[in-house]
Amino acid sequence: MSNARSGKQYLADLRDGREVLINGGRVPDVTRHSALRGSAHSVAALLDLHNDTESGLMTTCAETGERIPWSYALADEAAGVTARGKSFDTIARATAGLMGRTPDFLATLLASWYARSDVFGPRFAENVRAYCRHARRYNLCHTHAISDPPGDRYLKDTGEPLAVRKVGETGEGIVVRGMKMLATLAPLADALLVYPFRPLTGDDAAMALAFVLPVDTPGLRLLCRDPFARGQKPFDAPLSERFDEMDALCVFDDVVVPWDHVFLDGDVDLANTMRAETAMTTYQWHQSSVRAAVKAELLLGVASLLARASGRDRQPAARVMLGEMAAMTEALRALVTTAEHAAAPGPSGHYIPGTVPLGSSAVLGSMFFPRFAEFLHLIGSSGLIMAPSEEDLSGPAGSLLRAYFTGDALSVDEHAASLRLASELAVGGFGGRQLLYERFYLGPPDVLKERLFAMTDRERVERYARSWLVLPGDE
Repeated sequence: MSNARSGKQYLADLRDGREVLINGGRVPDVTRHSALRGSAHSVAALLDLHNDTESGLMTTCAETGERIPWSYALADEAAGVTARGKSFDTIARATAGLMGRTPDFLATLLASWYARSDVFGPRFAENVRAYCRHARRYNLCHTHAISDPPGDRYLKDTGEPLAVRKVGETGEGIVVRGMKMLATLAPLADALLVYPFRPLTGDDAAMALAFVLPVDTPGLRLLCRDPFARGQKPFDAPLSERFDEMDALCVFDDVVVPWDHVFLDGDVDLANTMRAETAMTTYQWHQSSVRAAVKAELLLGVASLLARASGRDRQPAARVMLGEMAAMTEALRALVTTAEHAAAPGPSGHYIPGTVPLGSSAVLGSMFFPRFAEFLHLIGSSGLIMAPSEEDLSGPAGSLLRAYFTGDALSVDEHAASLRLASELAVGGFGGRQLLYERFYLGPPDVLKERLFAMTDRERVERYARSWLVLPGDE
């Protein structure tokens, strides 16, 4: 039997009085607000999918014998890495690859921490283990907030810092104050993970923190961006109404983090080395690379439908664009396969995928997705602007619109629905946010490229290049 929560239980858990603000007003029930209810039910459907015995999303924990999600599982052999990848693919396909904070994303991080809980030291190792066991038992949905407010990057000695830092402690736990951004899906998460993102110095001990908080914790406020889901009909907004995972600025107003939820407190050295020590980046990149490959497949399919409906698939220029999209899609999928094939024991002794292919996927994804959007613009053309709504098709001008969108390849309804789908992906606010997300959600593109180069075996490639050098006097 599965121990995972049902979607109904998850939705009930969200009605906990959490402090969420949208457009200046507090949201009384996040499961009913027009900006959030679609995504809430999408996450609920994922939790129900875990309880479907045919989905392959659950496995038996070797340690406890209980059923847990694959995303929390540790692999004792290479086959486990592949199985975990298949679970990521199933979840990504259920959300069209458009939700970056499905529960499996940060479950992988917690799995990596659990595997190397020893690096958190005798004071906090058991906290890590106990919380991870709790999270996997209930298949909790997490988000993280790890970026500091932009002002802190440049302004010095301007008063109290804006970034989250420890300002005291009590018998109950540490007291934190400040802001973190940008927590995707925060209004709909069970809990918020906070840990260092940028390198810290010896003067940053107060910011060398890692902890987890239930989203309804007193003193935690979530200030949301302008929503893209506004209660439209599914035909008119097939993606944003279901998959607009709201982003939020997290404000900590002297929040008390219970001691058993603290994982790191003031240890700058560990804050700077925890990624390498736990292989957490590799675990997370595996999930995000699978999701990127699924999303690329969606974009290629939409572009192909548009080209077929308009007859542009018979034009060489459009076929060239589709060919490039196909190559990019295949590259992202192949990098996942390569990484899983290269699975080997990581720092904990458990098997993890190859890091370099996954890093390559991260770099290429930040480059490919803007290109995908450009091709959708070129292939969809003005149709992306003039896509008829459901009311248009059934209204007074419906017969004229149906005549205009008639074709041999797709029905009128399919043609119009394809345009609505493509428009959301490439034109509107939802598509613009998706594009920005893919550029930056794993970090600034330049940082990703530098990090990948640091992983490269320079000695090997330079040795090969040297073997082809012809020096003066060589024959």
